[in-house]
Amino acid sequence: MTEPKNPSFWSSLPGLVTAIAGMITAVAILVTTLANLPASSPKPSASSEPTGAAISAGPAGSAQASGSASGSAAPSGSARASAAPPSAPAAAARSIVFFSSRADPSSGAQNVDLFSVDPSTGIERRVTTDPNPDSYPAWSPDGTRIAFDSKRANGIRNLWVLEADGSYTRLTNDTRADGYATWSPDGSRIAWASGPAGSREIWVMDSADGGHRKRLTTGGDDLLPSWGANNLIAFERKAGSSSEVWVVNPTDGAASARITLGDGGGGDPSWSPDGQRLAFVRSGGGLDRIYVVNANGHSGLRQLTKSSTCPCTDPTWSPSGTQIAFVGAPLGSARLRPIFVIPAAGGSLRRVTTNGVGPGWAG
Repeated sequence: MTEPKNPSFWSSLPGLVTAIAGMITAVAILVTTLANLPASSPKPSASSEPTGAAISAGPAGSAQASGSASGSAAPSGSARASAAPPSAPAAAARSIVFFSSRADPSSGAQNVDLFSVDPSTGIERRVTTDPNPDSYPAWSPDGTRIAFDSKRANGIRNLWVLEADGSYTRLTNDTRADGYATWSPDGSRIAWASGPAGSREIWVMDSADGGHRKRLTTGGDDLLPSWGANNLIAFERKAGSSSEVWVVNPTDGAASARITLGDGGGGDPSWSPDGQRLAFVRSGGGLDRIYVVNANGHSGLRQLTKSSTCPCTDPTWSPSGTQIAFVGAPLGSARLRPIFVIPAAGGSLRRVTTNGVGPGWAG
């Protein structure tokens, strides 16, 4: 005898079928959604240094870095050589480039080469290895290129650019002495000092190939230009044994004007990233100290470094404008020049390397 069927089962069957169909639809929607999600982006590299096979750790040198290189200036072609490309902009913003006399890792000879240091970790990298001296490096605004002066190729001081792909572009090539490059805010132009000591002048040119040159100053001994976000180039003008900070407008060719800077003059100017302040060096009693002043050259003047920590030279601002790196007093009998970092508002020093000159902070 067949067991009678439960009538409630049959009455509920349509609802059960509808529920199962709804579940199948939901699963299909979920699968479609997952399939259309974007692929996850790779995490950025933690490295904050220029990378590449040609960069090796820079051993501490035993000789003081040389700040004097004589040589020359005019347009050019590009020369390619093995070199590490500068790091990406975000990483470069954490890097300070400088030059230093140290033992070459392959030959053991003393070279004046370019190095970089991560100011947060103190990790250093050698950027160039040419047997001729490389000096006074400057990051491009986007952190992908380094302009510097060098006696490479012909033993005459010229301006070069280390490109992002590791190649070198020579921007000047004549018998004049060229150095102290600074980039325009958009990176398309470079200003520099050209001529023998005692009669140097500030010039500008295209950063791509050294073309479209224009002389901006005349009649003085002008060097160490700094191109600000305000489109003014500040520079040091030497007058006998003293110096003053002057500015010139590279766009309209306006005449140079002296920034007052109060009693005592000054030199080696460096614009803050916003173009509202200047760091500079002032000498008193034979001792160089770092000062900061507002862009007008007289308000907000204050001494940043203590006399007990100086002589101090070569100020350069962090990209954020909150810190300043500079070269401090020689260390020990080897007379090595350390690079320090100090808050722009004043405070305690922090040493980032024991042997370096001419620091340039990206940004």
